[in-house]
Amino acid sequence: MNTPIRRPPLDLSKTFRSAGAIGAGVLVLVVAVVLLFGFNRIDDFEVGVKRNPLTGSVDSRPYPQGLYHSIVRSWTNYNLREISFPPSGQSERLAALTSDQLSIQVDAAYRYRLNPDSVVRLFLTVGDTRAIHNFVYNTYRSAVRDAVAEVVAANILSVERTGISGRIRELMDDKLTPRGIQITEFFVREIEPPNALREAIEAKLAREQQVQAEAFQTQVVEEQANQKRAEAAGIRDAQAVIAASLTGVSGQRYLYWRYLEMLGEVAAGTNNLVIAPTEGGIPLFFTPGQ
Repeated sequence: MNTPIRRPPLDLSKTFRSAGAIGAGVLVLVVAVVLLFGFNRIDDFEVGVKRNPLTGSVDSRPYPQGLYHSIVRSWTNYNLREISFPPSGQSERLAALTSDQLSIQVDAAYRYRLNPDSVVRLFLTVGDTRAIHNFVYNTYRSAVRDAVAEVVAANILSVERTGISGRIRELMDDKLTPRGIQITEFFVREIEPPNALREAIEAKLAREQQVQAEAFQTQVVEEQANQKRAEAAGIRDAQAVIAASLTGVSGQRYLYWRYLEMLGEVAAGTNNLVIAPTEGGIPLFFTPGQ
């Protein structure tokens, strides 16, 4: 007769404990993976570009401010604020050749910012923030050299000085604006030509100022001469009028009347000697009042 085998009752508590241990292990693994890969934080003045490091695909839209996990994701953040070069309000001195092959020094600085809608294209065509900064800097160097090469050295400090800044910025805008990079400000703080050219330019400017001063002095002399000619013409006209009034019978009567008037004035004075003509031609001397 076979004796039935008794099996111990199933302990469900152990089963649940095992399942709980497995779940806890999975949770710990998930937390470890998340902590290992971390998160990417995008601030309110930034945008981010997401890339799948396994497939190499890049998301076509930029990501705004937020906190995003980095599991099977790589992120590149871009600053949307204005970026200055050089930083801290400084400037960079760059050498360039003029159209007549003379070297000058251009001391300049610029500021730029990125268009948030263009960061994905910039990521694909240029690269990260450092690559974009280098791209803008190389564009600036090229623009300075191209702009200076259009100018004759003798005109750098006179005619073309104010146009250099605008021309450099124009060349930079032509290359950067289509890519979504905007030059917000550009400064040319100083243009320094070679010493020999500076001396020649200063001598030229001094000569031009001297010529202008001499031309002004010539105008003054001519104006004075015109005034003297006008005064002489006035005296001449007055004498002509007087001479015309003293001719003829009326003129003789006027002179005789004037003669008598003067005799009256002499007679009114004291110690005056009068010489009066006579019909015999012998002058008559007498003192009025005696």
